[in-house]
Amino acid sequence: MDPFHARLARIGLVAAAGYGFVLAGGYAVQAHGFLERLSDDVDLFTDIADPVAFSEAVEAVAAAYRADDLTVEVEKSAGVFARFAVADEQGHMAKVEFGCDWRARPPAVLEIGPVLHPDDAVANKVTTLFGRAAPRDYLDVNAALASGRYSGGLLLQLASEHDAGFDPRYFAQALRAVDRWPDREYEAYGLDGGQVEDMRRRLRAWAAEILDERLDER
Repeated sequence: MDPFHARLARIGLVAAAGYGFVLAGGYAVQAHGFLERLSDDVDLFTDIADPVAFSEAVEAVAAAYRADDLTVEVEKSAGVFARFAVADEQGHMAKVEFGCDWRARPPAVLEIGPVLHPDDAVANKVTTLFGRAAPRDYLDVNAALASGRYSGGLLLQLASEHDAGFDPRYFAQALRAVDRWPDREYEAYGLDGGQVEDMRRRLRAWAAEILDERLDER
């Protein structure tokens, strides 16, 4: 984990401890040992859908950052979403995003602080790929599948728990779209050409498996 990002996560998790916030997003996947990659921002999410409490938590984190000699610009704050741009004394800048999302499992308590349970972390990445399909989403989903800790079927089941509108057939199409991104988009996150090709093959094979199973069900 980027040291500055780790600093932001630790401070934020302590400041928002009373509001149910945990480390989420790509760093939650990394915290559980699925992969190591560059990440664009730090995601801190709660499952308490109370805009008043959410605003209090965000303000507490902003105050904690400033108390640690960090500069905070609130780029967006509305309802149960907020985004900060935070800079340190040397001018390093990072985004911190706050949000609210449903969880199926209690969070894990790791060295960095509370982190989404691995089931919720990978389920969120599957549903994110389903909706956004950015290069980093393919990397994270591939890491979960390649780890051997989750079968393709279990990943689909977990995603369906999180999103009632999740459709495996459309997800399979999103998996097949792994080829629309050139290698350089994946290599920017630290992969080499061989690793990119392995990922493409694995995700294409999973897509074919999903579609074959759906045909058999008809």
